Amino acid sequence: MDYVKLEKFLKNKIPNADVDVIGKSVLGRNIYAVYFDFHSNYNVIIQASIHAREHITTSLVVKFIKDVSKNFEFYKQLNMPNIIFVPMANPDGVMISCHGLKSVKNEKVKFKLQKINIKNEDFTLFKANANAVDLNNNFDANWGTGKENVKLPAFHGYIGKRPESEPEVKALVSLTKKVKPCFTISYHCKGEEIYYDFYQSGRERKRDKKIAKLFAKATGYKIKSTEKSSSGGYKDWCVQKLKIPSITVEVGSDNLSHPISEKFLPEIYQKNKNVIKLLPKAMKIFQTYK
Repeated sequence: MDYVKLEKFLKNKIPNADVDVIGKSVLGRNIYAVYFDFHSNYNVIIQASIHAREHITTSLVVKFIKDVSKNFEFYKQLNMPNIIFVPMANPDGVMISCHGLKSVKNEKVKFKLQKINIKNEDFTLFKANANAVDLNNNFDANWGTGKENVKLPAFHGYIGKRPESEPEVKALVSLTKKVKPCFTISYHCKGEEIYYDFYQSGRERKRDKKIAKLFAKATGYKIKSTEKSSSGGYKDWCVQKLKIPSITVEVGSDNLSHPISEKFLPEIYQKNKNVIKLLPKAMKIFQTYK
């Protein structure tokens, strides 16, 4: 799902939900959040498509939004936390991945992107934003220390000039600080893995692993440690700076190619369909370890 389709969906009234703009991208596109208020004292953020070519995750989150909207009264009975969905954290990047440079009207930005891709015009594997910054390397969590970090604009891996230099990252940081979630879920692809660790220890590590195991069992995905290779990610920042559980869920088999085709969405949704139902259990784990 690209930005145009997402915006069309969000501009129709979504029953039981509030839609808000939490920030603007480099090229001025809206970064949306969809709020479901269950009158809880706890909030959960679920975000997707921070990596451009992983736009299948937006389609997945939209299915979640439709499900929660349609079955709001059912979920209300489950003692749900309030849910804030950010279905597309990187709208410019998604449009570049889906439609190439014809989606970029700013000539200065277009020239910059052409420079990093002088061999051809294919941007389908693009992961970054319009500044060629990998947004999931731009958060203030051991910034610039990752194994695959690069120091120049690139398709992926570029850390940016400084932590939180990018408007998309600032928008997500601002939202997270504002709503103070008890945990967050970031949807990526691919590999069917769940990451939860980032140098936490003791009770925090035990708590966070327990939550990761909950979702691993529901999805059939395996838990994998990335703390020695990761840095600057949203999950990393939530764990290190906010001291809250945060998981990255990598959807789609490793046998699939980037970007994952929409035809695989039913299969991906089937494995993730119980994630929303498990939010109250994850919230309870968080409460137990407070």
